[in-house]
Order: sequence, then C-alpha cells, then structure tokens
Amino acid sequence: MVARLRAGTSQVRTLIGEGSWWEPIEGGLKGIGALALLLALALAASRFRSWREERAVPQPHASIEGRCAPGNVDLNRATPEELEAVPGIGPVLAQEIVRYRERHGPFRRVEELLILRGVSVRKLRALSSFLCVEGGHPAETN
Repeated sequence: MVARLRAGTSQVRTLIGEGSWWEPIEGGLKGIGALALLLALALAASRFRSWREERAVPQPHASIEGRCAPGNVDLNRATPEELEAVPGIGPVLAQEIVRYRERHGPFRRVEELLILRGVSVRKLRALSSFLCVEGGHPAETN
C-alpha cells in the first residue's frame, strides 16, 4: 500500500511540474558510469599495447641481412629438400616457405618466418641459427 502511495505521489509531482529528487542524481550516476567505462577501455588499450610491444620480435638494424655463413641455409634459394634438412623444419613447413616465397617474393629477414603458420617466436629462435637471407633477390647474386 505504501508503494502505491509513493507511486501515486511521484505521478502527481510529475504532472504538476515537480521533478523527482532522484532524477539529477540518476543523471550524475549515468555520467560517472560512462566515465568509468571510458577509463577502463583506455587502461585495457594501454595494457594491450604494452603486451604487444613485449611480444614483438626486435627488428635488426640492417633491413637486409648480409651473406650467409657456411652451413646456413638461405631462405631465398633453398629447395624444400634443403629446408627439410634443417632441424625443426618438416615437409609441410618447407612447402609453406617455398609457397610464401613464390607468392610474395624473397625474404628480407629470417624474422619474416613468423608470418607463416606453424612458426612461433620460440621456433624462430631455434631455427635462426641455421637459416639466413642473402641480401637482395636470388637473381641478383647469380
């Protein structure tokens, strides 16, 4: 009964032009909620950016690596069989490397292997001591 009386009273106040005392507070709370949401989104974006920077592979100073050391396999010239001889590269990954090279041109850095499916940062670290990239296109050094 009290609830009906309060509901009726608020309807009467609304009809005669008196607003509820709760309306300004309610508007303020909505503004505070929106502000809190924006702050949470900004914090999440900054954390995501720092996480992404931590996960990124550091770029070498030179954009193209120099000559390959003896015993290393050149990513731009190796056949699938030569790539399979590298520990950690199987037939599927060897085919992916050759297919990527045919579609997108020569590799500029060994780190570009991260683009391929099946190559993680951990695997790249293990493979990088066996692989190299000759400077320039394969046809330039023939």
